[in-house]
Order: sequence, then C-alpha cells, then structure tokens
Amino acid sequence: MNLNEIRKKVLKEEGNYRLLKPILKFLSLAYCAIAGFRNKLYDSGFLSSRTFPMPVICVGNITAGGTGKTPVVESIYETLEELGFSPSIVSKGYKGFAYGPVVAKPNPERFGDEPSVYAMKGYLCVVSKNREKGIEFAFSIGANVVVLDDGFQDRRIKPSLNILVLDALNPFGDGFCLPLGLLREPLQGIERTDAIVITRADLVSSETLKGIQTYLATFRKPIFYAEQKFSHWVDENFEKTEPPKGEVNVFCGIGNPGQFVEMLLRNNLKVKNLFVFNDHHRYTEREIEQLKGFKNLVTTEKDLIKLWNRGVKAKAPVLKTKIAGMKEFIVENLRNVERAEDSVETRLAPAGISPIKRESVSR
Repeated sequence: MNLNEIRKKVLKEEGNYRLLKPILKFLSLAYCAIAGFRNKLYDSGFLSSRTFPMPVICVGNITAGGTGKTPVVESIYETLEELGFSPSIVSKGYKGFAYGPVVAKPNPERFGDEPSVYAMKGYLCVVSKNREKGIEFAFSIGANVVVLDDGFQDRRIKPSLNILVLDALNPFGDGFCLPLGLLREPLQGIERTDAIVITRADLVSSETLKGIQTYLATFRKPIFYAEQKFSHWVDENFEKTEPPKGEVNVFCGIGNPGQFVEMLLRNNLKVKNLFVFNDHHRYTEREIEQLKGFKNLVTTEKDLIKLWNRGVKAKAPVLKTKIAGMKEFIVENLRNVERAEDSVETRLAPAGISPIKRESVSR
C-alpha cells in the first residue's frame, strides 16, 4: 500500500485509519496557514520576488502528485521551438543528487526522473536546486526563454507567465492541504496564475467538468484543455517500437497511477497484473529481479528511464499533449516582454531558427 492509498483511507475514515484523521487534519490546517501567511508576505511586498530580463514561463501545480504536468511542459517547450525561441527547461531534479546548475543527461540518480526523460528526448534541461541560479545559467548558455518546471510555489521568482496545471480527476486536492489532502497551498493561490490548463478532462463526466469550470470561473483566468494521447511506444532502450499485444503486466511509481491504467484500458490493453510504487520510486535490485520474471511489461517513461540498461524488458507509451489555443496565448503574452539582446545567441531568432542545436542523446 502506497502513501496515497493510506491518505485516502484516512479521508474515508476506514477502520482504524479514522484515528489518524484528527492528527492529519490539524497538520493540514497548520500547513495551509503557514503557506497562506507566506503568500501574504510576498503579495504585500514585504518579501520580494525577482524578475528576469528574458521570458520565464512557470508551469506548476497547486496540488502534490501527478497532474499531467510533464507532458504540458514538453508541449510548451516544443511550441516555443516552433515559434523560433531557443528554450530551456529548468528543474530542481527531484530526488537527484546533482546540485547544479548543470545540463541534464539521462541519469535519474544524478538528475532526477523528469530531467532525465527530457534529456533523453533531446530537450535542453538545466537542473539546479537553486532555481534562480538555474535560470541564470540557462540564459548564459544561450536560451532566450525558460520553462520553469514546478516552480509555482517558489515565490522568490516572478515569472513572465504563470501556467497552472489542474488534474480534472482531483483538481483541488480533496479540499485539504498536505498531509491529509494534496493541496500545496490554499486555493486562493490560483489568483497568481495567468492561465489554467485542465488535464484528463476526457476522463470525467460532463457534470464533474462543469462543476470545476464553475468554480474556476470565479478567478477569471483563461482555461485551456489538454488533450493527451499515446503518440507511440518505446522499448527499454527508448527506441520506437510496436505497441504491446495481449495481456500486459503494468508497474509504475507515479503520482496518479489510476489515470495511467485508465489510458491503457482505453487503448484496448488488458491489464493482468498491476504493481504500484510510490511516486519517484527508486527500484531495488530485488524488485528489478522480480520484474524480470514477468513478460509483456508496460510502464511509464519516468519509470523506464530508471531501469535503462538494467536488463528489464519493458515498453512505455509516449504521451503527447495538445493544448488548443496555447500557442496563440504564448505569442500574445510574450510579445511585449523585454528581451536581453546583448549577443546574437540571446536574441529571439526568426521563426524556425534556433541558436541552440537540439541534439539527440547517443544511446
């Protein structure tokens, strides 16, 4: 049983788990109060936020766990390239030991899961535990726009655009802050965003989606819908391959395993066994040996990168996200942003030309 399953049992007051609810509720209220007070210090100007001379687009969450943010980051990165920008993703590299700032390579132990996947796909990604230094470094090596991955709660940085990703399956974190719910701050934090992207809208009923829209309308922010689908499949070497056939054995360590399984089912795959680990799980040698005993293994890209060159034969679907209207939104909102033009490398290049070459990772 993973931590999220325990949290849900506490919320439902199942059996002896109900005894934990008063404690977790108190901790949640304290968490929300501290986060809300911190936000007020920034909103009042008592604490200052830093701006940058070139565009910074923050893509973040208001809840913990998987919201489908990574495919949104990739979609925005590719859109920026299409527009002629030379983008770089900046990430803290969660659970990676690299302090940075440094350009990520496909090494999850050093750089973290998501940066390793970005690097495997040929995206320029800077890993830095200090996001400000990471942004500075990205600009110094030739990027002229930064996509800040998961920086919504880092109030030290004032981005040019704040894009908030909400999961339609649980957009408001069960109504509580951590650890009882999934909220990372009070819902009033939505006021800071410039746009909202709702993922997995196709996995909820029209009534549920309407309820989400009604609540979000109070914030008067543009709302976009992310259409996610399997673009293609890759094998354990991250080479393009055919989709699996017959019954599959699924394993994953992500924030929202349920939606991953749902997408597999919608793609007509039959799940025989399901092994769920905690988000960002590091696989032990024993677990790897156990996985080797199963055939027709299916997992996520974030899990597959952690098993690269470790002898586990598995396939993963590559998610592609289409966000209708996002390209136009970015063009409109970055048009008047001041850009540093100290050198050719830092200028906004003409459409289709990027001063940073996008190179594939040698495998």
